[in-house]
This record gives sequence, C-alpha cells and structure tokens, in this order.
Amino acid sequence: MSQRSVTIALAVAAALVLARSAVFLLWEQAGFDADQAIFGLMAKHIAEGRAFPAFLYGEGYLLAVQAWLAAPLFAVFGSSVAMLKLPVVIVNVVTAALLVWVLYRDGGLRPATALVASLFFLVASPVMAKLLVETNGGNPEPFLYALLLWVLRDRPLAFGVVFAVGFIHREFTAYGVTAMVAISLLADPRIRYERFKSAALAAAGYLIVSQSVRTAYAFSTPFGPGTTIDAALSAADVLALTNRYCWVPETIPASMLRLFGDYLGLPFGATDHRLVDFGVRSQLPVRLAGVPPFWPVLGTILAAALVRVLWIAVRDRRPLWRGPGAVATFLLLIGLQSGVVYAVARCGRLEADTFRYALLMLYVGVGIVALYFIYEPKRAGRWIMTAVMIAWAAISAAGHVRLFEEYVTREPAGPHRALASYLVERGIRYARADYWTAYTTTFFANEQVVVASTDTVRIEEYQRQVAAHDRDAVQVQREPCAGPGEEAVTGNYWVCRPVK
Repeated sequence: MSQRSVTIALAVAAALVLARSAVFLLWEQAGFDADQAIFGLMAKHIAEGRAFPAFLYGEGYLLAVQAWLAAPLFAVFGSSVAMLKLPVVIVNVVTAALLVWVLYRDGGLRPATALVASLFFLVASPVMAKLLVETNGGNPEPFLYALLLWVLRDRPLAFGVVFAVGFIHREFTAYGVTAMVAISLLADPRIRYERFKSAALAAAGYLIVSQSVRTAYAFSTPFGPGTTIDAALSAADVLALTNRYCWVPETIPASMLRLFGDYLGLPFGATDHRLVDFGVRSQLPVRLAGVPPFWPVLGTILAAALVRVLWIAVRDRRPLWRGPGAVATFLLLIGLQSGVVYAVARCGRLEADTFRYALLMLYVGVGIVALYFIYEPKRAGRWIMTAVMIAWAAISAAGHVRLFEEYVTREPAGPHRALASYLVERGIRYARADYWTAYTTTFFANEQVVVASTDTVRIEEYQRQVAAHDRDAVQVQREPCAGPGEEAVTGNYWVCRPVK
C-alpha cells in the first residue's frame, strides 16, 4: 500500500476531528462550565508562576495535565477558552491518527477501510464531540492512553510509564491493561519467565512515575496559590473518589438491560435526548428532525456483525485474540468494560450527567466494525458495512452542521461572560456565588473580579480575599434580591448589594 494513501487517510482523520470540534473551540459558551474553568484558572496560575498544581485543585486525583499543557499558550496568548481547549483538540487529533494507523498496521486494513472503521470517533456525534474537548480532568486522554498501551505492548518499561501517567490522570486507562492481559492470556496461557520479567519492568515504570507524581504532589499547591498539603486532604480525596461509585448487586440485572437496551446508544448519538442534557448550550435535540432514535437499528446491525465475526472465527479457527483481529478485539474489550463497570458501579443510575464516566463505550462500535472488516470475506458484506458507516457519519455530520448553523444565525447567549462583563464594568471586585457561577465568572473576568464559592471550594485564595472585603462583596444569585440589588443578566443572574 502506498505511503500516499496512508498519509491521505491520516490527514482526513485529522480534518474530520477538527471539523467536529469547531463549534466548541470557536464559541466559548457552547460547552464550558466551572469544572473546566478550574483548569483554566490553574493554567493561568501556572503561567504566572503563582501555583504549581499536581492535580485538580481541591483533589488528590485527576492529574493536572490539561492545565500544564495550556499554561504555555496562556503565557503567550493570554487566557481564553480557545487556548485552554486547543491542547485537548490536539489530543483528539493525535488519537484519531493513531487509531487509523494501528487499524491499518496491526489490523491489516487498507487505509481507507481503517478510516471508515474509525468514523465513530472521527465524526463523533455533537454530544461526544463536546465531551471529548472538555477540560475537566481527562475525557479524551484515556482514548489515547489505551492506544499507546497497545503500541507499547512489547516494551514493558515504557508500557508501565504510560499506564502510570494514564491511570493517575484518569483511572479508566486501566481498561486498556485488563484488555491487554485478557488477550495475552487467551493467546498463550502458559506462565513463562519472559512474562514475569515484562510484568516486573512494567511495574518498575509504574512505580517510578507514581512516586514522582506523589513527590510533586507533596510540594504542590493543592487549593491554589499560597496553599500547602493538608494531611487530611489525601484521605478526603480517597473518600470523595469512592463516593462516586455505588455497589448494590440487586440493581445489576436492570442496569445491564438498560445499558444494552438504550444507554449504549448515547456515544453514537442514536438516542432521544436534548443537547442541553449533556451541557451543550443549545435548544436542539440530539437527533435530527425526521430521524427517529436509531439505536435499535444501529445496535442490531452491530450485534449481527459481531455474531457474524464470531461464527467466521470459529468456523475458520481464527481466534479474535490472535493475528489482525487482536487490535480490534482490544478496542472492543475496552468499550465493553467501560459500559459494564459504569453500569454496575452506579446502582442502576445511568444518567446523562455522568455519561463522561463511560465515554470509552465508543470503542465498542469501532472494535466491532474493525473486526467485521477484518473477518468478513465477502465483498458485498464489507460494502454494506461501509454504507452503514457512511450513513451514520452523514447523520452525525448533519448534527454538527445544524449546531454550527444555530451558532452562526442565532447564537445562544453566554450568561457567565455577560455576568463577568457586568461586574468588571461596574468596578465590582469581590462577590460570592454558587460553585458553578463563581469559578466560571472569575475565569471570564480574568480575575479582575474574584468570586468566592458558597458551596464547593477549590481555590482558598478567593475565599480569603472576599472575606477580607466582606463589606464590599456582592452576592450573585439566580433569583431576585430580597434587598437592594439589580438584575445583572436578564433572566439569569441578580447582583445583590450588601446592607451597610
């Protein structure tokens, strides 16, 4: 296969990812909230030399990779949502190119076929596209870490290093390791010296990185500028992390039914939801007008394709975990783990606002389609699958075009930006508000206004500054003031003056 074909496939993959990220890169209000603003404030503090966070402010997990990547851009171009999201978009582009590359190199697919098999990621639905460019701690990175683990599977020390960075950054990277172990044991269950040696090297790589990160954490600024490690913080972080999971065995059957009956359709944009349910500032539904929720159809096609692959694998004695099919099986196992673990660990609460914990389910579709292209000997079957993928990509692309058209012709308002401008223009320097308002507004105001949080606190400096100017601090709230004050952002925010 000519190098030119490979280059074209990789370039198309990159272009598709940039296109589906455009709205969220060009319009700051399209998908931005306080969790992401925290990483923006972290990047600003790093660029100014005021803080050196190892993890998300206020936590002992969620490695601050996104803040450190954005900090140089902030230092050169100033702080903005676009500069904050740009490194994350680049992560998406690298992931897309690597995905096409491994399906071509290790799956034996033609470059164009590898491109088609990757469309679920390349032309991800608007919901997925929004979540994949969020800067809230690690939505897109596990997709890349998993592929890097596959590429480094024969280099155990580097494998351990990548796993350490990935796992400390976002624990979902572990799905790549368990999938790799499963494939390896299925291919060869024998216990050999080489395996112990590889495991020891991988463990060494993991320990080197993890201990380095923990050392850096000990000297970091966990709650923003001027803060130090509190001995109670680590224990609190472990408790906070475990509280995100819930284990009630009797809910598992119903969770599995919902997972495969409806929830698995979310990453493919095939269900009936509103974009706003996933934090997209839009009045549009997920599905196109005239196109009913199509997960029953798409899910049936994917299930039939998998059954066909399994039958061919058994018939021809070509195990899925050996040869060209291994990489696609690897992706499929990652996606299945992501969905099943999420469903089992949520006590039956499969919700839109926690969908970010199961984003790797997208690899279910990529894995099945890649397996089908690898195993299906009939040209007609491969052409039918290609047509299905192109039809799906057209529907997803139409959703992006529709969202782009909404922002061009009737751009949704950005209340946080409007609030920040209101406070700056009136010379208000200090305020209090709920978490979701406080940090987003402070970021948009470039810290010309400091807003302390009235609930979850992540930056202690803001709390101290506002407390020191208590008599001048206003209260920002989402309902009319009981005393003196004014409506700052029509229908969204009221600024209430302190009674002196």
